[in-house]
Amino acid sequence: MRKNTGSIMGCGLVWVTAALTLVAVAPTVFGQAMPRTTEEGTREVRWLDRMCDPINWSPVEECQTKASDLQCPLGGKVLLMHFGIDHQSGEKAYPIGWPRAHFTPKEWETEWSAWDVFEFMAQVQFVGKKQPAKPIGLEIGETKPTFTVNPELAEPGKWITVSIPVAEILKDRPELAAAVSRIRFVVSESNYADKDVIDFHFGGFRLTRSLSCEITEFTTTTPVVYSGQPSVKLNVTVVGPPEQVKRGIPFTLRKKGATDAVRREMLPFGRGNQVYPCDISELSLAPGDYELVIFDEDQAKRKSAEFKVVEEPWKQE
Repeated sequence: MRKNTGSIMGCGLVWVTAALTLVAVAPTVFGQAMPRTTEEGTREVRWLDRMCDPINWSPVEECQTKASDLQCPLGGKVLLMHFGIDHQSGEKAYPIGWPRAHFTPKEWETEWSAWDVFEFMAQVQFVGKKQPAKPIGLEIGETKPTFTVNPELAEPGKWITVSIPVAEILKDRPELAAAVSRIRFVVSESNYADKDVIDFHFGGFRLTRSLSCEITEFTTTTPVVYSGQPSVKLNVTVVGPPEQVKRGIPFTLRKKGATDAVRREMLPFGRGNQVYPCDISELSLAPGDYELVIFDEDQAKRKSAEFKVVEEPWKQE
């Protein structure tokens, strides 16, 4: 059961009376429908409902978009993207081409940087010789090179959830933090036999994030440091609401196996993936094994990484 957290959306439709006529008006912000936001378990979900409507897609070549008759497990409309593979027609210079369709996000739909994951559900129906394991490409962004992923959809007739961490998208294409200007599905006809037919049913497009600040990735990129080295580099991915992330992440440094901490502090990580230089210059760490821990007192969130301090080889006796 989804709990709707949008206060306006929870009121349903707004009825406006004019000239004795009742007109249903969807809640809007500057002309764009208000985002539908729900809570599901430990996640907040923002639904990209316009992506499920074929009228909002622009198909090219042997691609057609229309409403699907299938029902998505997550509910809502389902988009059908139909591809009739034709090695003879298409663009004149490239008869074996790239039929495709793109969606243009508007206003709040372009803002992904405060979210953790872009997700949707997909089902494939294939008629032909052999379906590729990765039958379609997804491009995010408009400026080339775009962020591109080829999801595995190898089981025809089965709904599959595709999840793409936003941190991966922004790590590869950091300019998309400002705005996601285009989402495009592309089929490479060279992966298919002539006259193959493939239908993709898409539903449940959404952005999700943890309801609390968490670390999904925590490693050190410098597992061995010299005793005089000023910092240890950490590879960190932070998810959750921005306002919680801004409070800092509780961090503990201790000798491996020890109870007492060498240092405790709140580290100013940002959202997403980052390499953070953890300053150890004032600690004068003796050679040995050390443990870095975040959320040390919260077993559900706790993560750790280890590094070793060795004597400087050039140190004079």
